[in-house]
This record gives sequence, structure tokens and C-alpha cells, in this order.
Amino acid sequence: MRKRNKAWIGTTAAATAAFLLLAGCGKSGGDAVQPEKTPEGTKAPGSVKAEPVDPNKVAELTVYSMLSGNYEGFMESEGKYIQRKYPNFKFKFIAPGPGTSLNDVVTSKTPIDIIISTPDLQPIIDVGLLSDISDLVGKYNYDLNRFIPVTIDMMKQIAGGKVPGLPVRVSSYTLYYNKDLFDKFGVPYLNDKMTWEDILETARRLTRVEGGVQYIGFAGDIISLLDMNERAPQYVDPKTVKATLNTDYWKRIFDRTLPLYDIVSDKTLVPKLTNLTQSRSMFTKDKNVAIVIGVNDAGTRAVAEKWDMNWDIAPFPSFKGSPKEGPQPSTRYYLISSGSKHREEAFAAITHFVSDDIQKELVAAAATPPLQKIGYIDSLGSGIPELKGKNVKALVPPNYGEMNVKDQYYIAARAELIASFNQAAGGQKDVNTALREAEERANKKIEELKNK
Repeated sequence: MRKRNKAWIGTTAAATAAFLLLAGCGKSGGDAVQPEKTPEGTKAPGSVKAEPVDPNKVAELTVYSMLSGNYEGFMESEGKYIQRKYPNFKFKFIAPGPGTSLNDVVTSKTPIDIIISTPDLQPIIDVGLLSDISDLVGKYNYDLNRFIPVTIDMMKQIAGGKVPGLPVRVSSYTLYYNKDLFDKFGVPYLNDKMTWEDILETARRLTRVEGGVQYIGFAGDIISLLDMNERAPQYVDPKTVKATLNTDYWKRIFDRTLPLYDIVSDKTLVPKLTNLTQSRSMFTKDKNVAIVIGVNDAGTRAVAEKWDMNWDIAPFPSFKGSPKEGPQPSTRYYLISSGSKHREEAFAAITHFVSDDIQKELVAAAATPPLQKIGYIDSLGSGIPELKGKNVKALVPPNYGEMNVKDQYYIAARAELIASFNQAAGGQKDVNTALREAEERANKKIEELKNK
């Protein structure tokens, strides 16, 4: 069995957990929850023609999460919503840890019903647990057109045309800005029509040294910009298993993106400015960054971190001439395992969680759903007082970029691409040299991973 790059799973888990956290927005997992009384055989939310199972049926479903987490967190953010309709569904939750890697669980012959996964399905394919639920989709006339198209298309592409599960949550990027700094320097606030070129000009006006403090107009996770386009290419060619970083495509992306990080004279700051965690800290704690790219989890993050500033939100922009570009969504999938002995029950649980009623409730807690037509924008974040008066509609990108395939070599190649960008932005290397050397380093890492 092929070994995997564990760094990818860890990185994705951290990012997805940050994107999708809803803790604090609902009742505790121990609260009694009244089941919904939907008669068996009636039309259910989500265009299902009949209930897959009797709502009173007793079942225990084993859930394996490819992400970090625990039983309490799962029940609070997901399980309790399923139990509203299926109060006799119990859950056993397993997450990666010592002795509980996916390989360990499969080897021990522990049955798995539902797998919580990112778009990286390769580990599940490797152990033979990827299934196809097209029969259930057809049997219950389930409408896949409810979902944002890219979330279904990418899943099917990776799964060889199969439908192994459904997207249950989706998150992405947006812009946050500190109005206090805009006021301090007399710069107009951001608006919903601004392009990246407009953001650059605004950031330049905000970048200065005053009172011994270096103020920076713009910072943020470089991944959101490198992956941001209508059809982002794979970092590794699936046929040759070679990195594809030293290309005209990446040279063009670098050339248009570098100016956003070239606004400070102190180039030693570049690695901080391009890093998701460090740039966010400069924005929320140091308060010397005026505009920052962030994941669209402001509803929970601003409350948890108690942002002490007058902040607001602006949409993730596009570049002039590329109006349909946007950030790729970070999608969480619920897959039904090929070894499940409770396929109908698992399907019932998943489809109920992504029903319009449940998703609208989560939207009020500022979660952005995987659905495209439930009219949620006006109620987004309505259950969070701290978001009152904020431009919450900007949490949803005007467009989503197509998701690139994230295979077992993705994280290694991406790390070298980031390093090369920082080198170019920091003035250590020109773009051509940085990308050529990045591809060489990535190929060496790929060979090492292939030989493990």
C-alpha cells in the first residue's frame, strides 16, 4: 500500500477546521434535541422523493474523519442536527491518532459508515473504501444540482466519475479591513466593485511609517492568490508525476501578484505578509496591517478572538480582464464507505444535514453552505450580534475558482511554489530563477515520497 504525505492531511485539517468551525454558535452537545416529525414516505428537504429510512429507526453509524476532531465537536457541529430527524441514530467517531490512522482502522477490520474528507480522496482510494452512491441518488431522486457545481465536479473527477458522497460545507477567502487605519490616513473604505488593481493602489496609500510604526496596506495568505483562477492547474502532472511549476502560467501569476507584496521596503517582512497565520496576527493583534486576506469564518473568529477594532469585510476581488476568477472553495465531504452495512441510514443522515432547513440555520451562524440556491445571503450571520452592520454578503465570493486536483504530492510541490514566491517577493531571486529552482526541489521531494 502506498504511503502518504502526512503533511498534506495535517495542513488541510488545520485549514478546514479554521474555515468550518461553528463552536459557540449553538447549544452544547448534551442538550436534548427534539426530533423533527416528518412522516415516512413524505417528500423531504433537498428534493428527495421519499425518506431513505424510517425516522424512528435505531442505528449506530461509525464516522471516520480524515481531519482532526473529537466526538463532542462532531456532535455539536453536525451530529445533533442529524439527530433532530433521526433521534435513534447514534454515532461512533474516530479521528487520526496513534493506532487510529485510516490504515490502522481498515487493518483492524473496524467497519466505517461515513468518512469525513477533504477533496484529497486518494487515501480513501488507496485502502479501497471509496464507493459510488449513484444508486442511492437515483433511487431517492436526489438533486445534485442543488450544490455549487465545482464541489460536485471535482469530487467526480477525482473519483473517476463516481459519486462517493456529498459536499456538506464549503468555505473560501475574503478581505477584511481595519476602518480605523483607513480613517487615520484619510483613505476611502473598500467597496464591492474593487479589483485587485484597485486594492493595490489603496494598499500603497496606506503603507507608511508613522510614529515609529510600520503600517502595511495589504497582507494575506499567498495560497489564496496562487490558487485563484478559473481553472487552476495541478502542481504535479498526473501522467509524468513531475512538478509543473516552471511554466509560463506561473510566471504570469507571479508577475500580476508580486506587486501586492512589494509595497514595503523592508523585504524581510515578506514571509510574514504571505503567511495566513502571521498576517492575521498582524491584522488583529498588532493592528499595523490595513487589509488582509482571510478565510470567511469571521462570524466565529471575530467573536472568539474579540477583534478590538472597527473592521469590515469586502469581497474577494478579481483582476481586471478576468472577472470570473475567484478563490477555490475549501470543501468538506461526507462519503459513504464501501464497507458500510448501513448505506441507507448513512445516506439519510447526510442528506438531512445538507437539507435546506439545516443549512439555513447554519447560515445564520455565518457558515457558508455548499448549496447554490437557498436564498441564504440576506440571513448570513444573522444569529451573531457582532456581525450586525457588517458587509456579511462579502463573505461569499462572487465566483469560485475551479478546484485543482490535490494528490499525494500536492503539498510538497505547493510548499516549493510558496518558497519561490517569497524569494521573488523578497528580491532574492528573479521570477524565472525562483520557479526553475522550485520545480527542481519539488521533483526531488516527489521522488523521495514515491520511494517511501
